[in-house]
Amino acid sequence: MKSQLKLWPSVLACTFVYIGAIGQALAADAAMAVVNGVPIASALMDRTVQANIAQGQKDTPELRAALKQEFIARELMVQEAQKRGLDKRPSTQDALLGLRQNLLIELVMNDEFTQNPVTDAELKAEYERQVKVLKAAGDLQQFQIYSIVVASEVDARAVQATLNSGQAFDTVAKSKSLDPSKDKGGELGWFLPDQLTPAISNVVVNLSAGAVSAAPIQIGSNWHVIKLAAKRSYQIPGFEDSKNLLQSAVVQARRVALLKKLSDSATVK
Repeated sequence: MKSQLKLWPSVLACTFVYIGAIGQALAADAAMAVVNGVPIASALMDRTVQANIAQGQKDTPELRAALKQEFIARELMVQEAQKRGLDKRPSTQDALLGLRQNLLIELVMNDEFTQNPVTDAELKAEYERQVKVLKAAGDLQQFQIYSIVVASEVDARAVQATLNSGQAFDTVAKSKSLDPSKDKGGELGWFLPDQLTPAISNVVVNLSAGAVSAAPIQIGSNWHVIKLAAKRSYQIPGFEDSKNLLQSAVVQARRVALLKKLSDSATVK
């Protein structure tokens, strides 16, 4: 806790040397620690403690002591990086620029939505727009997808051979898949075709329920063996069930609109 400075009448007669000493004391109080001559502001501690409290922790001496040690450790590592000249490397400057830009973009978007929160009217308008598009598309099919993900085509072919021998898909997924979905036997959930990667979508729409892809599918560096468990007509979810997705859609639309507004008023040469 910062010390409280009380100025009594007699202090007014003090010399400037004494006033200077008070200033130095206040400056020292403003730092939680000084690492090789570099002060770490107490305000940083206060803000971090408040952030921890917002996440459910309590303001305790133990928490502050742990945070202080963390701040000191970070400062020591930063100083070492600077000593080695790592902060002067072009790649470091590029990375720092990217981090700064990402932070400022996030801040400006947070500020935008703090000043103008998303309303139910916006969400309902977006819901109606999406419903109109879905209805115009006709009878949509949803597909329940299972997947086994492995690191190579050889591994994928071996998985297919195991499945062809009669072993259950979920059993093989639990023992062989690299994807977190292995805990559920490879189940990914229900999807519309345009929600799937084209390489998978093109296969799935031509499978019969219960069938497994005839060949492994490469996506990035991994290989997928796909099973279509079932298919059904798509039922448009209600407004309340769609709110999270609608929120994301409105946020993205707002971001695009803000960027267009800024672009239209900017001078770009």
